[in-house]
Amino acid sequence: MGLLQENDTKFENMTLTEFDKLPRDQQERYEFVDGMVMMSPKATLIHQMLITNLIIGLGPYFKGKTCKVFSEAEIKLKNDIFIPDISILCDPDQFSGARYEDTPTIIIEVLSPATRSYDLFTKLNKYQMAGVKEYWIVDPKSQNITIHHFELSEADIYIRGEVLTTPLFKGLELALDDVFET
Repeated sequence: MGLLQENDTKFENMTLTEFDKLPRDQQERYEFVDGMVMMSPKATLIHQMLITNLIIGLGPYFKGKTCKVFSEAEIKLKNDIFIPDISILCDPDQFSGARYEDTPTIIIEVLSPATRSYDLFTKLNKYQMAGVKEYWIVDPKSQNITIHHFELSEADIYIRGEVLTTPLFKGLELALDDVFET
């Protein structure tokens, strides 16, 4: 994760309006955090497989419900723009074009070497301050998922062989063996 162009200071201290006017390269993901344009490269094959497995695992539970599973939806949180790997969005009226302008119920990020510290620190703090109810951090290296339950001020770690549940959605179960199957 880095600035849009490392040596170009015009991408620092910009406004959200200026960010929205930037041309977008379809090969990159752009986020806007604390007045800086951040980009991350395309996801690796393992990263993509984990996202796919998560969507396949979560999809049936949310079928026919108001809350829906989204991959790489652009989310506006206060004055920042994030593109989480996966988000559970529960108010369809909060979409403004391709951007969701409300707080997601759940955000899921799959760690990668390029974004690990950004996901574990910056995003964790930003998501908590914005009122996200749960932040799931998927670690391909250790094959576990940490769920930060912000409203409860606690976290749970699920490992292979376990079934993930959440108090937010009664009956939702996600087998970690299925998530980490590659």
